[in-house]
Amino acid sequence: MSDINMKVGTKTALAVGLAVLLIALLGYFVLFFPRSDLAMRIFLNYAIDQAQQRRVLLLCKTDHQALLKAGREILSQLPEDYLNTASKRVAGNRFVPEGVGIPQAIQDIRPHTVLIDYDGYLTIEMHGGMDHFGVNIYPDDFRKPRLSFRYGDRELLPGLWYYDEGYVHNPEYDKEYDKRIDTLIEEHK
Repeated sequence: MSDINMKVGTKTALAVGLAVLLIALLGYFVLFFPRSDLAMRIFLNYAIDQAQQRRVLLLCKTDHQALLKAGREILSQLPEDYLNTASKRVAGNRFVPEGVGIPQAIQDIRPHTVLIDYDGYLTIEMHGGMDHFGVNIYPDDFRKPRLSFRYGDRELLPGLWYYDEGYVHNPEYDKEYDKRIDTLIEEHK
């Protein structure tokens, strides 16, 4: 065999070996990367960032007065018997009925869900899954239905309450979480 053929054979073998190695590495990442800790951390960081962006939108970039007005507009359009059904529960909610329009102020914040609570208020959930938060909107004449009832975690305006899973209803922790929300609002004014 000549020197030239040997060099070409060695180069070909090297190229084939490198290609096999690259394919093996690619296969490894395709098959195992989604289950790795790094992939999970990347996914969780993305989810946390998305939730924070939604919090900023709701708390800092939304006209709360317009949101309150829009929520009360929905509540005023409900049929009288909508919440007075035989299946009424102590707590729970229903979807906004067909024919009741969602005002633009609510559409603009792209909520995850808009629900009517059986107690007669509107819940706008901005994020679900591992991090629930949003606002509750109460009609002008709302009366606390029971002693243990919580309007939300933070009053934004009379009748508009922010709720957040980050509050755990422990006075010490809630003060700390409230400071985090204050900081978030201050940073994104």
